Amino acid sequence: MTRRTLSALAASLFVAACAQNAPPPPGEPSPPRDVRLVLLGKGPLVIPNRTQVDGLRAGGLSGIVRAPDGTWLAVVDNEGETPARVFRLGFTVGEDGVSRDRQERRVVREAILLKGLNGKTFDGEGIALVPSETSGNLLVSSEIEPSIREFSLAGKLLATLPVPAPFLAGKGRGVRGNQGFESLTLEPGGAVLWTANERALQQDAPDDPAKPSPVRLLRYERRGEGFAPAAQYVYEVDAIDRPPAEGFKIRGLAELLAIPGGIGGAGGGLLALEREYVVGRGMTIQLFLVSLAGATDVSGLDSLAGQSFTPVRKTLVYDFAGAGFLPDNIEGMAWGPPLPDGSPTLVLVSDNNFELLQQTQIMALRWIE
Repeated sequence: MTRRTLSALAASLFVAACAQNAPPPPGEPSPPRDVRLVLLGKGPLVIPNRTQVDGLRAGGLSGIVRAPDGTWLAVVDNEGETPARVFRLGFTVGEDGVSRDRQERRVVREAILLKGLNGKTFDGEGIALVPSETSGNLLVSSEIEPSIREFSLAGKLLATLPVPAPFLAGKGRGVRGNQGFESLTLEPGGAVLWTANERALQQDAPDDPAKPSPVRLLRYERRGEGFAPAAQYVYEVDAIDRPPAEGFKIRGLAELLAIPGGIGGAGGGLLALEREYVVGRGMTIQLFLVSLAGATDVSGLDSLAGQSFTPVRKTLVYDFAGAGFLPDNIEGMAWGPPLPDGSPTLVLVSDNNFELLQQTQIMALRWIE
């Protein structure tokens, strides 16, 4: 989500938001419910809005991934005509939450420019890191076309992944404005890549905030040196509870994260981040465990309208309404380092839309089974 679509957000950030959880389809087995997420520490680490690296503002962080050296790579969404970029960050994750490194106090350490692209031609939203034994390259999604591009760690464009026709923006079809590929995640091993549109494609369903919005989870598979589109599954974004008739409102699928096998009793699967904003209410940020078992592959359907299919199942596992602080526009999610007791951690980052009244927040959750 860009600053254009969230210009009304800054004035209403300090209003608590309500939460809603859509139940799984009746008659189907529920995914595991023994997963629990708990906030580490008392609140987020905040990067000051005045922070700059090489003359570029450090903000708009829309996706994050942990690098093998323990640093973090965060992609920036569009900011006018400034260069498209990825920032390298440094911070620690522990029982007390996210904190600055003791030896290196700077959180934002380096700007990696994505060569030939700027905020007018690229709207970075999701980021994934290909395992070093394969290439070690970056994969970055942009929501406006939509697109997924592969870059070297120096920011050189290497390849552009093919996008299935139903997603391509056009008259009456494809992604709606600023509702394209918000998410990106690689499964462990790097052979499977996932993304999704934020809200329903134009031909799939009307954009009615009072009704669930069917989006398509798009699976890519590594074939040779690249990735090719494979299956698609329907994920239903929750409806907004009592949406107001006037004022900006949106709820969408902002991020996906592949779950390694053996974590959460899920045998793999995905974690989904739904992000809602309603003028006068504020933010609702919720995490859902996603089960693909029994879901219909809809890759052969140009439109979902009038078709019969079984969506994926989802279970609410964390709601930031109970976090004890007001979350900002959280868009990025990555696996963090394990805690001393072996518990997995999740790291999340917010996109401040380069607005003075918003914050770049970094926070962490403990995964409990």
